[in-house]
Amino acid sequence: VIDAVAAGELDLGVITVPDEPLPAPLSLKPWVDDELVLIVPPAHALAGRRQFRFAELEGLPLVMFEAGSAVRARIDGALHRAGVRPEIVMELRSLESIQQMVAQGIGAGFVSRYALPGGGGLVPADGRSLSRELAVCQRADRAPSAAARAFLSSLG
Repeated sequence: VIDAVAAGELDLGVITVPDEPLPAPLSLKPWVDDELVLIVPPAHALAGRRQFRFAELEGLPLVMFEAGSAVRARIDGALHRAGVRPEIVMELRSLESIQQMVAQGIGAGFVSRYALPGGGGLVPADGRSLSRELAVCQRADRAPSAAARAFLSSLG
């Protein structure tokens, strides 16, 4: 998304704020904090619970965001700090794809709480939330299009 905005292919993009600064002439407009929650297949032992312990993820098949993405880096960092070696069985680009694979029983996965109707998902039992900051990325050297301005104003 960042590359497409930089190349002018997109007027703007909603991204996870990366750890490194964006290249010029891109700018970020902070939008919202987003909690990442664990979802599991319906018949999984963790199904129906509200919390999980990272140790319970050891050896558990995980459906993850693609390697190299900012959200994946957050998840990998949390797993590493907990000493968990994940068994990654699939890497995908979209929340919807991850939700579909989890529903099919492929493995567990982390998704945005906003992606779940009415909330839901499991959060870490120790109270340490797994979160990310979402922001709008756009070119600072171009005036936004009418559609981009309308979208930005709808974000509040």
